[in-house]
Amino acid sequence: MCAHSNADGAAPEALPKVLVIDDERGPRESLRILLKPEYQVLCAESVDDGIALLKEHQPDTVVMDIRMPGKNGIEGLKAIREIDGVVSIIMFTGFGALETAQEAIRLGANEYIKKPFDAFEIREIIRNRVGRTQQERRRQLVETDLGRMNEVLKNELVRNERLATLGQKSAELVHDLRNPLTSIMGYLELLSEWVKKPAGAPGQNQENPADYIGIIEENAVLCKNLSEMWLNVSRGSLHRTPVKLGSLLQFVLKDGQVVAGEHGVTVSTDIGTPEPVIEADQVQLTRALQNLVTNSIHAVYSNKGWVRIACRETGSGVEIAVEDNGHGMNEDQIRKVCEPFYTTKNKHGGTGLGMFIARQVAEAHGGALRITSQPGQGTQITLSIPHQPG
Repeated sequence: MCAHSNADGAAPEALPKVLVIDDERGPRESLRILLKPEYQVLCAESVDDGIALLKEHQPDTVVMDIRMPGKNGIEGLKAIREIDGVVSIIMFTGFGALETAQEAIRLGANEYIKKPFDAFEIREIIRNRVGRTQQERRRQLVETDLGRMNEVLKNELVRNERLATLGQKSAELVHDLRNPLTSIMGYLELLSEWVKKPAGAPGQNQENPADYIGIIEENAVLCKNLSEMWLNVSRGSLHRTPVKLGSLLQFVLKDGQVVAGEHGVTVSTDIGTPEPVIEADQVQLTRALQNLVTNSIHAVYSNKGWVRIACRETGSGVEIAVEDNGHGMNEDQIRKVCEPFYTTKNKHGGTGLGMFIARQVAEAHGGALRITSQPGQGTQITLSIPHQPG
């Protein structure tokens, strides 16, 4: 048996882990030496030893020979998949074992490589597979956290009153959570599609799954912060901190692109130089801007609509304008649009709370919400926040 993590002792825990299972010392040691600069390499000379290391260390990729005495690679593959359905598995196959390798793919292996292996090729394959395993595990963790958060919120709502009688505040809570959850589900779908793609698929190199994960995690944090805001009895007070509006608008832009992509709408930002900074409640400001951008996306025409988010310093504070080329509003609609439960977007299932929430956030900061619109000529909504609240 051989079971060591790296040459000259254990590798740092921060390194990705690769488990090599091969009864032949030569290929096993060659892989260990080849991979040790980038990975914590675990070695086993039998399936049983490899399973023990798998349970203890949870590697990111397993490289396993198909033909071994005792339990062979196919039996090892089945055992690994019963323990870990996510870890990437690469099978080594020798001459004349092609059918067995194809069977391994059917049973859940991700790749097979013929012996003797090419060093450059196997490094690239392992790097790709380690990345896919880590992305999928992070995605599953996010889904688990969201499920747990959802249960906490549901139990809290049920404990207070039945959902049907919770009234306006509960409707606002549900509305607040819908924007980040829509973004989360959209990027989870993109990430799932990326994970399912075979290595080297067209366009794969242009995608960056780490970006998807980052946006999902940011929105999960936003959901948590919104939930705490609503479950806190003292939620009426603002928690002001310096907010970099460029970074905030980029986050809102990426979220908006999920909804915009469904309707063929272009979303862009124009941030002043230097980047404006304002003392504000970032959670409240984020929910206001997400509502304004989502409303504008729903107001424009599919496949030819655009939404622009602009930000600039004024003498007394900052102004953030969300403009679209949509259907616009008449004077009566402008007067009513900030009232709770009034909506102009029935076909999108609007609740009539987005503009109401945005106005509340603006006024809580000592600012205002200004609307300029004409039927058929689009709408501009400007949220202004003073540096010194009155």
